[in-house]
Amino acid sequence: MIGHLIYSYNHLDDARIQQEISKKLYANHFGGVNLVHAHNGGKTFGYKKYSEDRLITLENRGHFQGASDLINAGLEYFSGNKIPMLKYVLVTAADTWVLNTQFLKSIFEDMQKDKKVLAASSWGKAKAPDKATGFSTDFFILDVEWNRKSKLFPIDYDGFSNKFKDLFDLQYTIPTIEASVQYNFQKYFSDHFKDNDIWLKRNAALRRIVEREPVHKLNGERQENWPRLGLYTAPHPSEKQKILRRLKLDIGKFSHKLITSKNPSYYNQMTTA
Repeated sequence: MIGHLIYSYNHLDDARIQQEISKKLYANHFGGVNLVHAHNGGKTFGYKKYSEDRLITLENRGHFQGASDLINAGLEYFSGNKIPMLKYVLVTAADTWVLNTQFLKSIFEDMQKDKKVLAASSWGKAKAPDKATGFSTDFFILDVEWNRKSKLFPIDYDGFSNKFKDLFDLQYTIPTIEASVQYNFQKYFSDHFKDNDIWLKRNAALRRIVEREPVHKLNGERQENWPRLGLYTAPHPSEKQKILRRLKLDIGKFSHKLITSKNPSYYNQMTTA
């Protein structure tokens, strides 16, 4: 069994279809799924509980603050509840779909075999993917047993932003949640090891998802789709419609609605389903 945390603001149909993907696709391949949905959309958005095992609702404090709150709340649930047979939690933004189960399986197997505790991609640009620009938070996998003792999450995004405000201003940039996760990960190892052991232990603990890199092109534009990996992030509804049709993923009422719709303009509209 795996845990799956979906977090959302206004990508409501993305979140619903991803729940169908989780409960129908992932559950069959990974011996079941414990599904948590953390949502901070307004009440007027009209979202109602669908197939989540647990729905967490929060107030939205903004883009990065809100995302960090959602991820923290979802992972707090998994870390605080010892669910039998559950070791790894897949975390995805609502609009980030991973449809290739063999690709996911290979990551889980690598983590188990090599005792990796976090799987994520570098958030860097093509020219310098190794630069410290953060870890992907729209798609990562966490060893929840390790998180209970290491406290990588919860992330203190506000504290991170305030602590390094002058540095971000000097570099003419902004603090991101991706950078705050990478900072916390590095800090854990620097707090527990010395000298070369810091990066040796750190690198040994990370399953870097290089298959997805670089996430950003030389001009900074984000690459959205990775068909070979079955990874699709935030494309237009018509694109997702084509993806579902091509893969024949008619696996629930919301995926069916998108597949059969002649006009997907309804998609992700903030009205009651």
